[in-house]
Amino acid sequence: MARENNSSVVRVHKTADFTIMSNHHLRNIELSLKAVGLMSKLLGLPDDWCYSIAGLVKICKEGETAVRAALHELIDEKYVYVEKLPPNYSKSGRFEYLYHIYEIPYEDMPNGLECPELFIKIQQEKQAESQLNTDSQDEEKQDTENLHLEIQGIEKQAQLNTYLSRTKESSTKELNSAIASSPKSISKSRSKKSAKEHYAEAVTMTEEEYQKLTAQHSKAFVDKCIEILNNYKLSSGKTYKSDYHTILNWVIERVAKDYPQLDKPVGIQNTVYDVNVNPFDQFL
Repeated sequence: MARENNSSVVRVHKTADFTIMSNHHLRNIELSLKAVGLMSKLLGLPDDWCYSIAGLVKICKEGETAVRAALHELIDEKYVYVEKLPPNYSKSGRFEYLYHIYEIPYEDMPNGLECPELFIKIQQEKQAESQLNTDSQDEEKQDTENLHLEIQGIEKQAQLNTYLSRTKESSTKELNSAIASSPKSISKSRSKKSAKEHYAEAVTMTEEEYQKLTAQHSKAFVDKCIEILNNYKLSSGKTYKSDYHTILNWVIERVAKDYPQLDKPVGIQNTVYDVNVNPFDQFL
């Protein structure tokens, strides 16, 4: 059995003293009853009514706090737009506030419908916000690119530093190796030349000293000098700091006196000469 509806709506003839308004705010579930009531009251006021918080408080039962809360709710839902006029644009020479009331949220209204200045301003604000977002994104992108380039630069610099470090380390090792090896080879060469060798049991000289003697005298003459010095040192037990200088000091003179035939120019000491022939005749 269908339930009978006993509800009723009693309407008056709208010949005078009535307000025609949109149902938009009446059916907006996002608005509180206070906001819906205030919106209806605003739409029922004359177009030339001077809107202000103080004026609304006077025509409402609620206090200023409740009126402000409902008004801010309508502002948030875009039914009301408050325009702040600077002193140089106001009649009183002070800051003034203009209230623009819209039956539907002004963002949903077509452009050019009432108060075009407002929509121009809204569009400008949207464009400015969009441009700000774009600039912000560009800045973030640029920062990201700069960071990427900076990281690449750091990585390249790190690679360069590593390369230079390795090159320097390699060069240092090569230099140290060269420095370490060169003195050794020089030292070995020098030590080889400066090392004394036994040319007889008691006679020692360096190879360089022996070569100096053989460059000035025949090998037989030098060997005789070494033999005489060796016999003298063994028989007398005497030692010398330098056998080479000892030979230069007195041994050469004695051998030249006792064995003059041995002190001949190098290369002809083994030539047999006729004692009856003057060897210098060939130069006459």
